[in-house]
Amino acid sequence: MRRGSLNQPLKTVKSALIREEPGGKTLLENSIIIVSMNWKTWLLIGIVFLVAFSLLGWQLVPQVDGVIPQEEEIRGRQTLQVVFSRSMDPGSVLEHIRLEPAYDGEFSWSEDATVLTFTPQGSWPSGGTVVLEIERGPRSRFRLPLLRVFSTSWQVSPTSLVYLWPADGESNLYQLNPVNGQSQVLTELANGVLEYSIGPDRQKLYYSTSPQKGTSQILVLDLAAGQTRLLLTCSDGTCTAPQVSANGKWLAYEYISHSAGTLPGVQVLDLQNESQVDVGEGDEYLEKPLWSASGWLACYNQTLKGYQFWNPVSDEVIFLPNDTGGDGSWSADGRYFLSTKIVFVSDNLAPRHLELFDIVERTSQDLSRGSYLEDLNPSFAPSGLRFAFSRKSLNPQDWTPGRQLWIMDLESGDAYPLTDEVDYQHTSFAWHPDGGQIAFVRYNQAALSDPPELWVVSADGEDPLRLVINGFAPGWIP
Repeated sequence: MRRGSLNQPLKTVKSALIREEPGGKTLLENSIIIVSMNWKTWLLIGIVFLVAFSLLGWQLVPQVDGVIPQEEEIRGRQTLQVVFSRSMDPGSVLEHIRLEPAYDGEFSWSEDATVLTFTPQGSWPSGGTVVLEIERGPRSRFRLPLLRVFSTSWQVSPTSLVYLWPADGESNLYQLNPVNGQSQVLTELANGVLEYSIGPDRQKLYYSTSPQKGTSQILVLDLAAGQTRLLLTCSDGTCTAPQVSANGKWLAYEYISHSAGTLPGVQVLDLQNESQVDVGEGDEYLEKPLWSASGWLACYNQTLKGYQFWNPVSDEVIFLPNDTGGDGSWSADGRYFLSTKIVFVSDNLAPRHLELFDIVERTSQDLSRGSYLEDLNPSFAPSGLRFAFSRKSLNPQDWTPGRQLWIMDLESGDAYPLTDEVDYQHTSFAWHPDGGQIAFVRYNQAALSDPPELWVVSADGEDPLRLVINGFAPGWIP
């Protein structure tokens, strides 16, 4: 009985399981189908979750969304930016980033750590290629890694020549690519540009213009951004000859008042707080401001007949007597100021010589050797102690209508000519940033009606090339 009672339920269950259900299926078979369907459903759900998780993970994995600039060319000290899709761990990115060629500069991040900016310490190598690569391994703030290697490159545009054109009309600023000869206009002002200068970073052009009669303005053109900004408006006088200090803090310029009896002077604008300083006294005529790399401002004092040097930090003033008042030039380190002065050799002979002033030792010396030599227009090279100048002989046997381009090295004392065109006056010397070439303007003294010509020559006198007819005031920009 006890054994039979144990088997009876089992038989009952087995009978129930094999009992046919509507549709011809047994309950066991239906259960197997249900279990099978549940397995497939769970598998499908699992696949869906896996795909969704993968997609979510892929969305969270950091990627490089792009770079700035997007153009294929860069110039000067243009910054490079990498834009990430997620906030990054800055340290891990810097461990895996590489620039080729290696270049000194500074990395910085946006507040949300999605944009990395590299600011080069100097200008990119002209005509070269810059490669930026990010290897696998950088992590986001969620510790997810960058899975792909990223690489991009830019061509560095060749150093260009900037100049004013035309010389016989309302001149505007132009830029010339000396490699392919292509030029483009930088300013299109109805009344033209009065004077201009290149900023210390060679990325900005400061220029003066007269938009309407009786007024003038000083503006700055940012070459990298392609934007122009107004710095100063002079409604009661003419503001011209803008010069920016090496630290970019001060703008010096000539101010010619329209008020009767007011002498022209030099003023300095603090670009940070917009305060103004008058460098000279009210009864002194100052002109030709020029900053040194060490922070001194040189001006020519027409009233006192000499160069006046002013330090805006210490407010110290140094005076160097000089009757000539020609254009001057600072050495690259800011120690030496080179100008010209009249030397009275005899009652009938008073040539102009080169005068070198040492602002540290407060001493000066005559660099022109020979009573019959006349030297003008000095221009220091961007590095070292070489300089270009124009020379002619006043000796009747050697006299020529024009002045030739010469080079002198202060360290060696060597001096040698680069040109030998006796009818042409060579002036307005502008050194290439690498010191390998010199741009200049020449005038035909035998045909004064001919327009000026803009030329370039290597620093060893090789490969002279005429670039522009009727252009003047050359300078170099990245």
